[in-house]
Amino acid sequence: MIRGTGPSGPENVRPGLSRIVSAFARSGHPEKAFRTLHIAGTNGKGSTAFVAYNVLRRLPLGPIGLFTSPHLVAPEERVRINGKMISPRALRDGFRLADRLSPAADRLTWFEKMTWSATDWFRRKGVRIAVMETGLGGRWDATSACRPAVSVITTIGYDHREWLGKTLGRIAAEKAGILRRGVPLVTGRLRPAARAVVLRRARSLGCAVWELGRTFDWRERRDGTIAVSIPGLDLDRLRVGMIGGFQRDNAAVALAASWILASREGIGTAAFAAAARKALPDSRWPGRWCPLPLRKNAGAWVDGGHNPEAASALALEISGFPPWGEGRRLVALWSMLSDKDATGYLRGLGRHLDGIVTYPLSHPRGAERGSLAEACAKQGIACRLAGDFPEGWRIARRWAGKGGVVLVCGSLAAAGDAYRHRVGFVA
Repeated sequence: MIRGTGPSGPENVRPGLSRIVSAFARSGHPEKAFRTLHIAGTNGKGSTAFVAYNVLRRLPLGPIGLFTSPHLVAPEERVRINGKMISPRALRDGFRLADRLSPAADRLTWFEKMTWSATDWFRRKGVRIAVMETGLGGRWDATSACRPAVSVITTIGYDHREWLGKTLGRIAAEKAGILRRGVPLVTGRLRPAARAVVLRRARSLGCAVWELGRTFDWRERRDGTIAVSIPGLDLDRLRVGMIGGFQRDNAAVALAASWILASREGIGTAAFAAAARKALPDSRWPGRWCPLPLRKNAGAWVDGGHNPEAASALALEISGFPPWGEGRRLVALWSMLSDKDATGYLRGLGRHLDGIVTYPLSHPRGAERGSLAEACAKQGIACRLAGDFPEGWRIARRWAGKGGVVLVCGSLAAAGDAYRHRVGFVA
């Protein structure tokens, strides 16, 4: 089994591309065997990546790879080709080979080994195009050593400040570090301070820029479908499988980016539109504002957003699309990583909750229950403590009562706990 905390653990964040570049050179440059649709951003990266991948793999482009992070239950989730995850054995072999490629004095980090393993597997399987999500930031992310055909920045907000910078401008500069000369850029709705930094970087590198809300956009239809207008392409009556207005933003960004790439590969509008119509309803990314598929569904939803921006988006969805009726309790089963803004997360979400049950994540950087309880107290939210996820689930379920709803939230690690303990492996 491949173990590790992934790219965000303190032992795994070591800025610089020298290690991964050296490993690529020592192994015959697997990263040069394919081009990437490269995705960075604060929120929405995984959903955007999955939609783009789902569209591209329905086109005559050969095998399409997908590399995402973090995983919810098992690391094999991070690496896929045409709907199939890498096998545990192939991933173990990749890690062993990656270890041999780096000197003992400067070993590849866990995330770098995962990135190398993915690129090597893509090369072995004949992938020409891979959708790759950054792990953290952009400029020094291991995925930035690959060759982009299209770059994407979904959103930019305050997260990972200890690594990316304290201001929105500095964070934006790190995200914009994925840009490469002449490679087109697609962005979501960026705040003015972040947008100015990204556009300045794009201009300096001669990158054509497509911006959601400016160059392209989507609109809701009365029947619940959406229409997306992209330069050179209008798509109507699209059904989005993922719930939430923010997922429509993500879908539009994914369509714009995949259209740029597909059209450059000679794909016509009719073929692309057909692929989009099939892909969007089937694009469901676990752990992002969706119901938990329990055998006896007592009313349970999950959302892995972990920063104030994600919490605000979640609050908007709860108020605009409540999956529960009047008088039914909504109780959160909530936990976070210790480096996240727990108080900020609850500030926008707390008024929608009837109570919170906190528990400690089984993660080396999980926040202590006491600190989470303090954040609840600051927002005046009733709080109960649990020793682990199963106990927290039982408390939250009883507190919500018959007909009530439990919302697992605060971290993708918490979302992973929900799938692991309630429904098993994530397909």
